[in-house]
Amino acid sequence: MALNEALDRLAKLDSQQSRIVELRYFGGLTVEDTSEFLGISPATVKRSWSSARLWLQREMSRGGADT
Repeated sequence: MALNEALDRLAKLDSQQSRIVELRYFGGLTVEDTSEFLGISPATVKRSWSSARLWLQREMSRGGADT
C-alpha cells in the first residue's frame, strides 16, 4: 500500500520516472527493453531508475508525511 501511494506521488512529480519503475520493477524489463519501449536512451533509463529508487526509498522511510 505504501509503495503504491509513493508511486502515485512520483507519477505526479515525474511521470517518466514512475513509468520506468513500473516497467523495471513490476514488469521485469531490462534497461535496454525499457529504453526501447519508451523510446529513450539506456543512459536516461539508468539515471531515472536510480533517481526514482532513491526518491521512493526516502518517501517510504518518511511515510509521505508531508503530502
